[in-house]
Amino acid sequence: QPGLRYEAGQFITFVHTISGQELRRSYSLLSVPGLDAAPAIGVRRIDNGLFSRYLFDHATPGTVLRCTGAAGLFRLPPGSGPQQLFFLAAGSGITPVWALLRAVLYRHPQWSAVLVYSSHDPATAILRNELAALAKQFPGRFHLHPLYSTDPQLRRARLNRDGLLGLLRLEGAGPERTWFYCCGPDSYMRFCTFVLREAGIPTARIRREDFIPSPAPVPQLAPPDTAPQEVRLYWQGRGWRFTVRWPDSILRGAQHLGLELPYSCAVGRCASCVATCLKGRTWMARNEVLTAADLAHGLTLTCTAYPDRGPVTLRLDDTPIDAPLTDLGA
Repeated sequence: QPGLRYEAGQFITFVHTISGQELRRSYSLLSVPGLDAAPAIGVRRIDNGLFSRYLFDHATPGTVLRCTGAAGLFRLPPGSGPQQLFFLAAGSGITPVWALLRAVLYRHPQWSAVLVYSSHDPATAILRNELAALAKQFPGRFHLHPLYSTDPQLRRARLNRDGLLGLLRLEGAGPERTWFYCCGPDSYMRFCTFVLREAGIPTARIRREDFIPSPAPVPQLAPPDTAPQEVRLYWQGRGWRFTVRWPDSILRGAQHLGLELPYSCAVGRCASCVATCLKGRTWMARNEVLTAADLAHGLTLTCTAYPDRGPVTLRLDDTPIDAPLTDLGA
């Protein structure tokens, strides 16, 4: 839908039922609001991927797909003065980076961008030609460093510690002027984060995008207080009041009462379920996406959060807290 509200770098989660099984699959938006006529995603067919095969085999122009709307914190930083954005992407992790790159170059003339893009070989590199064209169009503001694991020249093959540290020095990237964005397989992002921290980059300057469900379950850690607690939640112009009981998270408690809130990974990694805590405090069993700055602004993940020793008031969008309140009970 052209009216979908989103920002460059965000993703949407599709909800579809196949053979009685509800599937939730997230795809990064390749498009940029205001630059592109309509939202767009990139889909690669996966042999054992139920939803990607459905799209390739059955979806046609006019097919209606249900989605939970745009989500994700992989967005441009605040401010309008000169600053550098350093992107690290591997494989399909280039998709949200592509949108952010275009937003930087077309919308923020004082900003510059660096992209280190790791893929298997030139033939399978997603958006390879488009990235090369962008680098030619903005030679002074966009530096592209493609790496291919099949390249016989080791320094142009897989990204390693010395290579990344060398690129940081080459591009003059540092903790005061540079924002870092990382998207790719989990092991790749852990490696990049480790090297960036070694280079003195604070975690507040590093953004990671991960909307792939983790195979590991949320650890069954107990909150400081496991007593039942009241939750007031505001979303889409309405409010709900209900009681959540441990070991249910706020999201799971709402689901038990028939309230369908947005979520995707359900393990504290993607921020599809992010909410702002307006009153009270929450405790999270896992958080792999919210930064210290996010937490300071009251953000929390409903999929792993539980009220911390008292009632809480949460808001998922800009719904006012004087919206009509429905009591869902316990």
